Amino acid sequence: MGVRSFAVRGVVAQLKNVLKVSVTANREWQADGEKKTATDWVQGTVLDKKQAEWIQENVRPGDLVYIESRIANSSFERDGEQVYATDIIAQLFNLVAKKGA
Repeated sequence: MGVRSFAVRGVVAQLKNVLKVSVTANREWQADGEKKTATDWVQGTVLDKKQAEWIQENVRPGDLVYIESRIANSSFERDGEQVYATDIIAQLFNLVAKKGA
């Protein structure tokens, strides 16, 4: 049996509402002898009400966080077409450092 898990350590880009947290994580690599960087955007969903309230009260854009999550697939109908989505559901949410700390 496989485990579908996901972990990200990055900077909070925005808090859309209590349950959605967008995180950016930079990655670096070498190509043709040149250093390259890119930013990945990850949106996590927090289902635990107490955890969501704590995040809303204590976490701000620019803070460094670490999130461990499970991956869940879902589908819904939009304009008569089936839409499939992969959701990242936060199971562990740690505030690593406040912005500027």
